[in-house]
Amino acid sequence: MARITRAARHLTHQCTPRPLPALVALCLVSSYLPSPVSSQSAADSCSNGLSLGSLVPFNTTGLTCFQAWPSQDFILRFGKAASGSNLWSFVLSAPDNGGYISVGFSPTGRMVGSSAVAGWVTAAGAGSARQYYLGGTSSRSCPPDQGKLALARGAAAPTIVSKGSRLYLAFQLAGEPLTDVVYAVGPSGSLPGSNGLLPQHQDMASGTISLSGGSSGGGSPATGGGDGDGDDDGEEGGEGKGKKSKRAGEDSGDDDDEGKGERRTSPASASSSGASGGGAFLSTKRRHGVLAVVGWGVLVPPGVALARFFKRLDPFWFYAHVAAQGLGSVVGVLAVVAGFRLDDDEGPVAAHKAISVVVVVGAALQVMALLARPTKETKARRYWNWYHHKVGRAAVALGVANIFYGLSLASERQEWSYVYGVFVGIFAVVFLVLEEWRRRH
Repeated sequence: MARITRAARHLTHQCTPRPLPALVALCLVSSYLPSPVSSQSAADSCSNGLSLGSLVPFNTTGLTCFQAWPSQDFILRFGKAASGSNLWSFVLSAPDNGGYISVGFSPTGRMVGSSAVAGWVTAAGAGSARQYYLGGTSSRSCPPDQGKLALARGAAAPTIVSKGSRLYLAFQLAGEPLTDVVYAVGPSGSLPGSNGLLPQHQDMASGTISLSGGSSGGGSPATGGGDGDGDDDGEEGGEGKGKKSKRAGEDSGDDDDEGKGERRTSPASASSSGASGGGAFLSTKRRHGVLAVVGWGVLVPPGVALARFFKRLDPFWFYAHVAAQGLGSVVGVLAVVAGFRLDDDEGPVAAHKAISVVVVVGAALQVMALLARPTKETKARRYWNWYHHKVGRAAVALGVANIFYGLSLASERQEWSYVYGVFVGIFAVVFLVLEEWRRRH
């Protein structure tokens, strides 16, 4: 009986399959099976035809296709709607990451100043596509339903659909499109609200499209993107040659890019504050803000107080007043120069710049008045004092008000406005106390 049991166990051991060959066979079989990721990426490519059927309100066959933004898997198809027509059709394809996608047409190759079409699909499946004028780098400077694109309306109005984990933004525009294009992708899970304002883009880049003989001829892939300072200080390249713009934490360099059209690399901001990455301490926008606060908001107002309340300490008050006003004006002018480098000239930002120019003119008039100051014994000194005091105080008030205005336009955290507001409040209380002391004595 024992022999039979041992024989049965030996037979069972021989008949049991060993796991190693089975695992090897499983790996070989699975290597030939298409993975979900590769099948999704191959769902749309220029080698495959665009099969959207009735989801897009115009004919999409025969459009030229190229990889517009390889790092974000943006594919752009475009071409004339019909031979001899001035109507152009565009279809932008990109992965559906829960944010918006957009393509814009720029007269300069930069984001600011371009007109764009942006689209998104909500979690409920509702799609929305609208035109935007990119007047600046903040959400409020990019109003919806504005721009210079002559988009088709009615049944052929811009539309966006979601199919196979990808978004397809389709639109038609009349007239020959600009060849400099900008692309942007919104932050995942953050869509425009009821006001239609776009959240700050997560990434953006610029490239070109080539129009030849009235038909589309491809384009230059965009190579920009990545977290930067959001200032869009792109450098323009030439035919067959391009320059990379300066990005935060990196050195600017010149690259020879052979191919059709020019290639541009534009920095992108990944947050509404525009904080720069790498080793940069402050972005251009924040440098402008810090200089303005220090110059017009911190140094100049105490200079006024020195001249008004400390004349008993002659000549200390005079030299301290001149030093504070002079240093504050120099720093303030540097802030204005940094602000004009932001290339944002639309809407509220234009008003902010205009006020800055008025403040600079007021500071210049104060310097001129100092050089032409009459002696105390002359009658003209009375009028000079009136002019010097009134113009100076108006310039200071405008400067402080413009700082608060600029902080609101920059979409900075409320803490910045609160901190500066506390400083202004303390200064106002001290000024009133000194004014009362001066009146009594």
